[in-house]
Amino acid sequence: MNSKLLFPIIFIFLSCWNSPAVNTNYNFKEISQIKLNKIIDFNGHSGSGQIIEDNIALMFMKKGYDVSSPKEGKTYININNKNQKSVTLHCTITEYTDREIIVIPFRIEDRGSIETIITQSAGSNKNKDNTIATTSTTTTNDGGSIHESGKVEYTQARVGIIIKIIDDISGLLVWSHSYWYNGIELTRTSQICAKNSVQLISKLID
Repeated sequence: MNSKLLFPIIFIFLSCWNSPAVNTNYNFKEISQIKLNKIIDFNGHSGSGQIIEDNIALMFMKKGYDVSSPKEGKTYININNKNQKSVTLHCTITEYTDREIIVIPFRIEDRGSIETIITQSAGSNKNKDNTIATTSTTTTNDGGSIHESGKVEYTQARVGIIIKIIDDISGLLVWSHSYWYNGIELTRTSQICAKNSVQLISKLID
């Protein structure tokens, strides 16, 4: 079985949580602007990069930041006008799998049974004082049966990303984090994955 988790009917939401890597010497409070780099589509999923990019921008807007998208295609998150530091947020999609239905065949085999009944009876002999015992045996054979069918199981939608923040002037990697989330529906799963990552970034810059 591969790494995808299988669930019949009842879905369990799972996520991977680990601590991000942080450059503790960097002053995140001095960041004035975050540039969101263009996100490349996950292999075989056209438009997945734009979906994650739009969700990240949406989550920053919900946090109260000004978000702009000039003609060159990049998205800018403006923190404030007081500070001078500018950083670039790079995001790589590590997994982008939609929910799938899988039919798993199975076979139930009944090998049958054999039932044997032994009956004994005793009868008297007219010429002799002793009795004679007689035995009869009845055997019933059930041939059994074979049933073949299939059961339906589901793989959950799964989205995984790696995010890193690089200072634009020094080129220093100051923050990095990897995250994945399982859910029922791919669009909602993408939103939650982006939301959880943006929440961590906003704690650094607020």
